[in-house]
Amino acid sequence: MKPTRKVQRGFSIHPDRVSALNNVHIVLVGTTHAGNIGAVGRVLKNMGLRNLTLVSSAQCGPDSEAVSMASGAYDIVEQARVVNDLPSALKDTVMAVGTSGRLGGKRIYAATPEEIIPELLQNALQGPVACVFGRESRGLTNEELKLCTHHMIIPTNAEFASMNLAHAVAVIVYELFKVSCRPVGFQVRRFRPASAQVREEMYSHVETVLLRAGFLDQSNPLRMMRDIRRILNSARMDDRDVQIIRGIFRKIGNMARIADEEMDRLGKQRSRNTISDHEILRR
Repeated sequence: MKPTRKVQRGFSIHPDRVSALNNVHIVLVGTTHAGNIGAVGRVLKNMGLRNLTLVSSAQCGPDSEAVSMASGAYDIVEQARVVNDLPSALKDTVMAVGTSGRLGGKRIYAATPEEIIPELLQNALQGPVACVFGRESRGLTNEELKLCTHHMIIPTNAEFASMNLAHAVAVIVYELFKVSCRPVGFQVRRFRPASAQVREEMYSHVETVLLRAGFLDQSNPLRMMRDIRRILNSARMDDRDVQIIRGIFRKIGNMARIADEEMDRLGKQRSRNTISDHEILRR
């Protein structure tokens, strides 16, 4: 049996960000469904986070729905810190971000994840930080939000703004991971534009082939070449891209040469046949 090649997927956390992410705690307050807690555990593991704190939340034993929803990440749930109130969960944090889908009243201002996460990670270099999520039915209370140093809102459609708890956590931890990671398992392409000389050599090659193929007007090839240049210049091409374009036109040029040679051969054959016919007639 032929061995299958192992394909490495995903991204790794940049070494400079490891300590910061290790200081990020996801805090769930009053979560009533064990399945939601399991789903949160899974997305935390997806994004390289491990710190989960449960405040007055549902039991998540091995016979609960948390196991199936965690789908291989139940260790995150199993090792979660369990406390009775939010002050206990936030006791040692240097920054706590409360999440809410509602504005107005006492909730005057809230930052988006894009605005607040760089500050959160910067503070995570100094000590523990927390992202706090409220109950499935009604989120965090005003008193609970007051315990947080910052307020964050995920932009959603005003006609259907409420998000599932696990989905909301997924958005935030993805944003945390996105600015903290680097690709692994494949090489990141470092783009370097092709030089003017390389591009001009390509255009000269393209023009020569298209003239031979009869696509360009022999008397005024520049008219169509201007458009071809415009199209190709709109693409960000590096040396490899230029090689691909030239490879295509090399193939076209070869086919045009073969066609010309075949036409010459057929023309010479007809000429010989015509001469032979004339000689027969003269006899």
